[in-house]
Amino acid sequence: MDIFGDTDPKLMPRHLFGGAYQLDYASAIRGNPAKQNFSVCPRHWYLDAIYQCGMCRENFTWTAAEQKTWFEQWHFWIDSVPNQCPKCRKLRRDAKAARQEYNAIVEQARHGNDLALKARVLTLIDEMTTTDDQLPEKIKATYEVFASQLKNSKQPADHADKSTQKLSSKKSPPNI
Repeated sequence: MDIFGDTDPKLMPRHLFGGAYQLDYASAIRGNPAKQNFSVCPRHWYLDAIYQCGMCRENFTWTAAEQKTWFEQWHFWIDSVPNQCPKCRKLRRDAKAARQEYNAIVEQARHGNDLALKARVLTLIDEMTTTDDQLPEKIKATYEVFASQLKNSKQPADHADKSTQKLSSKKSPPNI
């Protein structure tokens, strides 16, 4: 008797691959339920599955090996599925890291005259605009002020011009 596909990957509950367009049963890798985070139904098998990225809308393969890592090493909840392709996940992680660094240095940059620090803030804002997330108005205002200060400074700091060009070439530029 097969329970949740423990003997055959084709008998696994389909909800474990919710949203997948296609499953490749030939790619099956045996799972270890003892290492998984589940309540009722473990994953006895990992299969290559094709999903559509929620950001770029491109199809991507979530490999059986990636799933094994997610569920047996990182202990994601067993019903988890990816929302973005690896490229877009990296963009989101990078934008999050940029936001964290921005939060750590922006006040110091606002209250000081360090043009290099202000240029770094502009670079971080550029990095935060790589995702489809909208920037808060305060960040947009900070960008305008710092870009203007760098442009008007006597030191050779051409970041303001480059950043304005970079922002204007993005898919969803902030309304600055």
